[in-house]
Amino acid sequence: SAQIHEGVDYVREQTNKTEERPLESVVSRMMSLITLVAINQRQPMYAALDALFSTRVAFHSVFNRLQENGSPWVHLITRAKSSYVAFTAASQRKIERIKLWDMFDNPTLFAEHPHPLHPERMVKLHHRDLYWGKDNFFLRFVWGIDQGRQFILMSSDISLNPIDILKFYGLRFQIEFGFRILKHIIGGFGYRFWSSLCRKEKSITKQALKIIDKDKDKVIAEKSLLKLNAIERFVNLAIIAQGILSYFAFTKDKLIWEIHRASSWQRSYSSIIPSDEVVQRALQSHFMTTFSLAMIKEWIGSNQRLKLENKQSKVRKHHTLKHFLSS
Repeated sequence: SAQIHEGVDYVREQTNKTEERPLESVVSRMMSLITLVAINQRQPMYAALDALFSTRVAFHSVFNRLQENGSPWVHLITRAKSSYVAFTAASQRKIERIKLWDMFDNPTLFAEHPHPLHPERMVKLHHRDLYWGKDNFFLRFVWGIDQGRQFILMSSDISLNPIDILKFYGLRFQIEFGFRILKHIIGGFGYRFWSSLCRKEKSITKQALKIIDKDKDKVIAEKSLLKLNAIERFVNLAIIAQGILSYFAFTKDKLIWEIHRASSWQRSYSSIIPSDEVVQRALQSHFMTTFSLAMIKEWIGSNQRLKLENKQSKVRKHHTLKHFLSS
């Protein structure tokens, strides 16, 4: 699921003036979206997000949106900032205060494990369950040293193995590959729904949209909201198309590789499962060679006119398709 979270607050406020809505941020909106997806699918999930989401708002959303059995719909795994402190007890007394980054000063606490995503190398890990924040969230902290790089991870699920916490957070980078496919292969951000009612603001401002006619705020905002909905629907349809490519990659892998071998110079393959980009190229080649040639043959056989009656063509005679076919 995809939503527009920044730059459109003014438009949404104008169309929902009667509703009392709490002040939202990018973090709270993202957590609400993830929870909504989990509820709609009836499937609890883990959310692996970057350090921007290591905030009270994010963990408050986790522990306050629960299933019927009392467990969270979404468990959050994120990276802690180096300045964070935690406590051994909920009282948060100063004598129980632990500065998280200072744990790296005691190397005897760390044990070596094979990296869950790169088994050829080792990673040093240490974990401990502590209270964090003013709301006393009880979290699992994982200290890691990977090829000399130090990091601290936070997990709202204290039953999760530290190796799995590292693995889930490492898989977060797959999001970047997903955006690359969505943008460059699917064209999911190639929408053109800009309205004449709105114009771009200067880059120094946070507001992406500005209402030109202040006397018609309500009408303009409603029409602008339709435009925003069209953008979100366009992107969500592109995500569905991307999901279909992934489905073909897992269920029709042999057929995809056969088509790709016949239409590509590539001879060595790094994976049994083709990527979304390979599937897209194979499907494109298949459609072009199958449907396009059939359509051209059908059009040639139908003896349809190549131009309208009594209309002079601006194309030179020897550059036309008719001349090419006749020769």
